[in-house]
Amino acid sequence: MEQKRENRSGKFFFLLAVMTVFAAIFATVLLANNSRNLKTLLDYVGFPHVAPSVPRSIERKSPFGERRERLPAPRITLPAHAFSDFSAEQQRFVRLIQSDPQTLCDRMRSGGFADLTWTVSSAGKDSWECSSMNTLPKTAAEETIASSVFIAIKGDNQNRVTSFRIKMNIEQPADREQVARLGGEAVMIFLRQVRWGDSADVLEKIEALENFDIRNFGSRIQLKKEFGEVPRYNFLASQAADRRTQKLEVRYFDRSEWFPLPDGAADPLSGGIIPGEGAVPGEISLPKRDTSETNR
Repeated sequence: MEQKRENRSGKFFFLLAVMTVFAAIFATVLLANNSRNLKTLLDYVGFPHVAPSVPRSIERKSPFGERRERLPAPRITLPAHAFSDFSAEQQRFVRLIQSDPQTLCDRMRSGGFADLTWTVSSAGKDSWECSSMNTLPKTAAEETIASSVFIAIKGDNQNRVTSFRIKMNIEQPADREQVARLGGEAVMIFLRQVRWGDSADVLEKIEALENFDIRNFGSRIQLKKEFGEVPRYNFLASQAADRRTQKLEVRYFDRSEWFPLPDGAADPLSGGIIPGEGAVPGEISLPKRDTSETNR
């Protein structure tokens, strides 16, 4: 009985294997050549065959438009005199010291530096100046020469600072710190008045009596020690020497050449800068010449 069951199960598995092989062969024949035989069989039997739908990719338009669409080139209008001299050297901006010297003298006087009076210079009627000598008190009776801080400001009749000088004379070694502090205070008043950047760094170098030479867009400030046994330091602020490039820049921005005013019109500016406080536009009030003052 058990032997018959084993024979039946063996035949069943054999038939199943044969049917699987034939089914695989039949499926291969139907699906060959892009399912051509399967389509023929479905048409013969009467079943419609539907091709699988392929999802289409969504066309996205570029936000910048098509490649062939280009934005028009911008049109820039330049002044005619910009091309007047093609052989000119490379240019750069020139920054003037934007403070009238009379106001600067007043700020120095209000800061504690006395005897600063804006007067005509003995060098010429077109030059004006103010100066102040600040002498430190002697700490010992045997001292013959006292340390001092001398301030001199010069300008022209166009309301511009042409030279600013501070001379620090350290006659006694004990006065070194006090002289450096007074010189630093005067320099800070000047730098704030002309709106010079990095004033904190400049003040640190002056208080340390460290030599430096800084040039910014045509303006120059420097601290230099004189040769000699007695320590003497000079702080100078002025316009850098006019080179050809700077002369070209000044000529380029000269309003009288490119933008002349009509006859009888008052010039609201003086030499390209704003006049000082209290000055009337187009007019510079100059004090009377004091012949008693001597040039230091």
